[in-house]
Amino acid sequence: MTGRPRDPAVDEAIRRAAVDLTEQHGYRGLSMEGIAALSGVSKQTVYRRYRSKGEVVLDALAGYAFTHLPTPDTGSLRGDLTALLTATFAGQQGVNGTLNRALAAEAVQDQAFAALLWEKLIAVRRESVRELLARGRARGEVAHPDDEFLLDLVYGPMWYRLLFDPAALTPAYAAELARSVALVAAGTRP
Repeated sequence: MTGRPRDPAVDEAIRRAAVDLTEQHGYRGLSMEGIAALSGVSKQTVYRRYRSKGEVVLDALAGYAFTHLPTPDTGSLRGDLTALLTATFAGQQGVNGTLNRALAAEAVQDQAFAALLWEKLIAVRRESVRELLARGRARGEVAHPDDEFLLDLVYGPMWYRLLFDPAALTPAYAAELARSVALVAAGTRP
């Protein structure tokens, strides 16, 4: 017997409470008890869905990425990367950047959580760029043989800046990074 199906409204209330509490008190001030109280559900309900506050935040960010960071198709690799990075960098401002930094810190301390973060958020975002690279390759814009390297070139600078200088994640930085990655992808030096 499987029991009652999960209520998507409860899931959303839990995720929204986690984001709101982080905005108000920072990630350190976030607790499963606080999430339960603000979302109007019991702690048991929260713990049935998530093992930790990090998992709640990860679910919230993965949902945000899915709905707000589509895979653009502008007709060129550089244009696609510029659109994707501009939207991604804009999404890192405010509470989302705070949440991503907290998840990175948690991943450093917990290898199982790091694997979950990779699976639920990072690998999904890398697949979006892999799709851009495949389209670019089909158009003759990508000669570089190692997509994993190109994916690292796209996201490595974002994570570095997000952790140490989030204000640098500007549309101009997104455009320059896209230009540089497109040149490397084409086999040209930036």
